[in-house]
Amino acid sequence: MKVDSALELQARIFSQIFEFVEAPVVAGMEYPSPGLFLDPALLETKAARPRKPRHRAVEDIALGITADEGRDDARLAILVQDRRKVNCSMVEQAVEAARGEAEVLYIGRQKPLWTMVRNDPLRLGCSISPTTVRYAGTFGCFCRDNESGSVGILSNNHVLADVNSTPVSTRIMQPGARDGGRPGQDDIAELTRFVPIQFGGFPNPVDAAFATLIGHDRAEDRATLFDSADEPQPAVTLQPASPVDAMPGMTVLKTGRTTRHTGGLVRAVNVNNFLVDVGVGVARFDNQIVIETAAPPQPFGRPGDSGSLIVDEEGRPVALLFAGSASGGAGNVGITGANPISSVTAQLGVTLV
Repeated sequence: MKVDSALELQARIFSQIFEFVEAPVVAGMEYPSPGLFLDPALLETKAARPRKPRHRAVEDIALGITADEGRDDARLAILVQDRRKVNCSMVEQAVEAARGEAEVLYIGRQKPLWTMVRNDPLRLGCSISPTTVRYAGTFGCFCRDNESGSVGILSNNHVLADVNSTPVSTRIMQPGARDGGRPGQDDIAELTRFVPIQFGGFPNPVDAAFATLIGHDRAEDRATLFDSADEPQPAVTLQPASPVDAMPGMTVLKTGRTTRHTGGLVRAVNVNNFLVDVGVGVARFDNQIVIETAAPPQPFGRPGDSGSLIVDEEGRPVALLFAGSASGGAGNVGITGANPISSVTAQLGVTLV
């Protein structure tokens, strides 16, 4: 069927099979096709907080559009989040209404990634940002200030200091702003120092920053990199006192805000004239590490993973993730740039803990 016909079919299923009601058009508001259809069970309360509605057979069934295999035409996508409902009567009726031009797909219950929500205890790899921005990056690890002895957190300059522009003492929150962090309530640290990123062809050694922990009401897990499960499980135990140098072919691991726990292979070391667009200009970095994914099509890193601590298979620190591309490398899913961890700690004057 054509896309327009598939959208009309969605509207008919919502209305006639799911028994949803179509919301009236409101001046100044635009609804995507096929219009806004609402479950009347969800309209039974006017409470400020949602309560659990009475059970409905159509719960956990979403409708979308997918491509007809091998053709340009569209098919109805029936996306089921509860495995027990894959063969329920509502799904059967929707398939029948589509005259077979439908694909039923179990997608599971959708939840925010654990790295993007408020973590208690604070975990390595979760979302952070200054309170003054609208993005989110990654909490790399805990470290100690060699000058004051205070314990804080490690990430990138472009994460904690917004490329040289965030004033020292600015509060850092977890989760980050893009993931719903709330200034004040979610504050965990204050920006203490960063290594300035320089432009004009000047070679930068690192993209790194340190923020001192403040009083917060959460526990801290300083020693574990967690996996990608919705309920995170320990994957690697960090060995902060045993950093190692990256070597070509080395297997490395990281946990980050966007792609969570991934594996990679060191493709090259001592990379010079490595140019990175940091948003306000292109900066050159020298003595860097280049990493590619070990398991295509899963990329090693994506935007939001910046600041992730990269370790070897034994949990020994290797590097700090700071850049990446959307293509290239194994599987053409992107290459990741990283600062050697020895350069990061030397430039910032910190020790991993």
